[in-house]
Amino acid sequence: MDVPGISALAIDPSWVTGAVLAVTRVGAFILLFPLLGRTMPPTARLAFAFAVGLALARPVPALLEIGDLVAAAAINLAVGAAMGWLVGLVLHIFAVAGGILDLISGLMVSQVFDPLMGQSGGVWTRMFNLVGMTLFVVIGGLGLVVTALFASVEVIPLTATLAPVGGLGEFAIAQVARVVRAGVELALPIMGVMLMLELALGLAARFAPQANVFLLGLPAKLLTAITVVGSAWVLFPELMDQIQNGFGRDVQTVLRGLTAGDG
Repeated sequence: MDVPGISALAIDPSWVTGAVLAVTRVGAFILLFPLLGRTMPPTARLAFAFAVGLALARPVPALLEIGDLVAAAAINLAVGAAMGWLVGLVLHIFAVAGGILDLISGLMVSQVFDPLMGQSGGVWTRMFNLVGMTLFVVIGGLGLVVTALFASVEVIPLTATLAPVGGLGEFAIAQVARVVRAGVELALPIMGVMLMLELALGLAARFAPQANVFLLGLPAKLLTAITVVGSAWVLFPELMDQIQNGFGRDVQTVLRGLTAGDG
């Protein structure tokens, strides 16, 4: 028994093709963007990719052949992957700061698997990363991500061809340098206090060689790190404001580096 209306349902092939290309771009972005690629469960990632992809879908000008469709999918895959990786590099600042604190506080030996980073990390690394990702979501980070994906479709259409003009390599190097510098600056207040503690322990070992300074130093460094870690927390709002303000600029830099041309 035929259901009324089902047989008369018309599907526009050009729109379906555009939807497939859009979902491909969004999916590649999600896989390489730190927040979405590791914190979301697979079902949520699929739902996000299809929801945003359908919103980005544009009918292609003409029905593509199989070869053209594969080439267009590869281009959208490259665009999404480049955006997700290059723009998402900045979110590794918190892991860098936490890793430094783990090293100087003696907690590096207590490494466990960190699902946010997809690798093993110390206690402070996990805590800093979790707080940073949470703040990014609170300030509207998911809205920034969706806005960036919409902008990418406007600048680089779904059936565009890429002609990179260079500069992406320099931008990636600059992003890595920015991440390391910001991570060190975030951990700098604690590093200063720990340096003073190391000097004090060194003087104690010099004037009281019979004391087991090494045994006393480990709990002292741990207690000091826990006590002064709040000095790093106060820098988080300013850092998140910088990330939010620079997010759109980073997206524009990546899109300009890819340089789209109509296909």
